[in-house]
Amino acid sequence: MPTDPKTPSLSLSQHFAREVGSLSLSDTDSPSEAVGAVRRVLDRTAARYARATTDPQLQRAGQWLIEIVKSGTGLIDRASHADIVWDEVAAKPGFSVKLRPSLFYGGALLLGAAGLVQGVGLAVWGAFGLAALHAASTINLTHLPFWPRPTAIEDAQGRRHKASAVVRLDQAGLISQVTDSLKTADHILLRLSAPVTEAHWHDDPRLTALLQGLLEAGRADDEAYALELARRELPTLIEGAGLRQVDYSKKTADWFDRLPAPASADEPGLAAFETAAPALVTDDGRVVRRGTVWVRSR
Repeated sequence: MPTDPKTPSLSLSQHFAREVGSLSLSDTDSPSEAVGAVRRVLDRTAARYARATTDPQLQRAGQWLIEIVKSGTGLIDRASHADIVWDEVAAKPGFSVKLRPSLFYGGALLLGAAGLVQGVGLAVWGAFGLAALHAASTINLTHLPFWPRPTAIEDAQGRRHKASAVVRLDQAGLISQVTDSLKTADHILLRLSAPVTEAHWHDDPRLTALLQGLLEAGRADDEAYALELARRELPTLIEGAGLRQVDYSKKTADWFDRLPAPASADEPGLAAFETAAPALVTDDGRVVRRGTVWVRSR
């Protein structure tokens, strides 16, 4: 069975499979790098598909579908995974002296008692100050609402950790997603390239009935019947074809060709312009057939 020369021998997914061999991705590539590389391969795929067909409609459709697939390559959440990495943060070195609270407060009490017995007020106030400083040093300021939070997480053993997420690319998953999208695009292109049954004018029974009636009037030399048949049937045929008749006006002047009025129709008192044949226009404003207008001399 002969193939249509306009239909490409290879589909978009097949062209992509041939181009993807030149794609070099690794698990260490960032998502943006992977998306850029895949989009360049899709551009080459579109170019190969356009060269493989001579049908402009299929070429444009292939380009549009490739652009849709390219716009979706940025969503690679299913084609990647993230690993949580825990790094232990070493404590900052420093000098610290730890005393038992009982010894500290006991020494402060003895110092205060000695100062009180000897009448030395400075020693008493010094003992109270030392006890207050030690009590303040045991307060955890990180629990206060206005105190900045630590940048690390501390476990039960007092070790501090930092957590970070490392996104890794799943190369096979990304290629599989793009291939599935291109297969869907291939189904759309297959529908567009399917042959369309050609419609003939004689398939319209109303048109063939009108022509048959005009032939009958011509054989009978009945001009009145032919005109009546045309006035009655032609408007219905025009509306059925999605067309409308438009008369001449200032807004529709560009749709008409101007012709001088014949001598029999050029009489004083008549309008300067008269529609000789209406313009045939589609519902969306496309002119299928230009009209004619008679222009009378003044």
